Amino acid sequence: MKIIIVNSLYYPYKFGGAEVSVQLLAEGLVARGITVKVITLNNKKEIERFNHNGVDVVSFPLRNIYWPFDKTNHTKIKKVIWHVRDYLKNPIVQMVQKEISNYNPDIIHTNNLAGFSVGIWDLAQEIKSPLIHTTRDYYLFHPNSTLFKNGANMDINNSFVKAYSWYKKKNSQKIDAMVGISKYISDLHKENGFAGKATHKHIYNPIEKVNIRKKGCNKLNIGFLGRLTTEKGFDVFIEYAVKYKNNFNFIAAGDFASTDDSDVLRKDAINCGIVLKGFIPIDELFSEVDVLLLPTKWNEPFGRVVAEAAVSGIPVFANLTGGIKEISEKFPWVKDIRDFNSESINLLFRDTIHEISNPFDKSKITDEYLSLYNKVLKEQ
Repeated sequence: MKIIIVNSLYYPYKFGGAEVSVQLLAEGLVARGITVKVITLNNKKEIERFNHNGVDVVSFPLRNIYWPFDKTNHTKIKKVIWHVRDYLKNPIVQMVQKEISNYNPDIIHTNNLAGFSVGIWDLAQEIKSPLIHTTRDYYLFHPNSTLFKNGANMDINNSFVKAYSWYKKKNSQKIDAMVGISKYISDLHKENGFAGKATHKHIYNPIEKVNIRKKGCNKLNIGFLGRLTTEKGFDVFIEYAVKYKNNFNFIAAGDFASTDDSDVLRKDAINCGIVLKGFIPIDELFSEVDVLLLPTKWNEPFGRVVAEAAVSGIPVFANLTGGIKEISEKFPWVKDIRDFNSESINLLFRDTIHEISNPFDKSKITDEYLSLYNKVLKEQ
């Protein structure tokens, strides 16, 4: 079986959890004897080809006015131009067309499409290849891919959301199977008319247990991991740090955005004694913290950090919305943030976390995708 996997970013780029999930899947398929080619983007001026861990990777230069996968803050006009170019059929589709035709895959599997546009789905139809799409965010609904704006989650029936998603919804009818990385996000797309004739199902992201080397400390360490923004709830984390600074140490790992709001957050965090680690490997943070406090405000499609902590035996307090609610149903030590207090944390550590099974094991997730690939091929 020959598979083409398309995702906006891939190794060595890392902007969010999608790149990690796609890489684990691609390498898992190769380990099963499947031939995999990943098509992705770079911020250079030429096509790059390389093999990483058995996966052939073709990286195309982005065909748009700026590279969106960094912390640079662009003007509203530039953002509008970028999204207009990305909305219908990005010029990069023509570059990718020859690559896909020459490879002649059995299946095309698309993931994050920012920088490619949904125009890439036309290529599957042209070569009569089955098309599977995994939706990992809200890219098909809104240009910001989060459905979070002005400090609140957007109504799915918002007039702009409905108008913006119309063309993408129309083009999605070419999809043979549509996967969500949680039941929540799978149902959201299905109920709103995406890929009307397709098989719809949810397959969680593959998660690996983090190797933790615990360090002794007089007070428990409460950690935050992610972008240090209000969207991710870092402002709420600061509020908890102010309230409980005499009970616990507070540590945050991640980068600030290039905004005035982030400058304020940085000052507030320093003033209340939060230890700012910057971007550090996840195993380093997990080795230092006893509990994660993640007051994410938007509806996380899955919640990779929550899942990584849970399978590693670290208690998590979070807003149980979106896909995070589904993770909490599998791990009793993933708690509602409203239950965060000194007493509940002490109770958690009295009830020792025993054997941990991993419902997101990468081998299991690979098998689920292989089963779906075979199902789609049989139905052609």
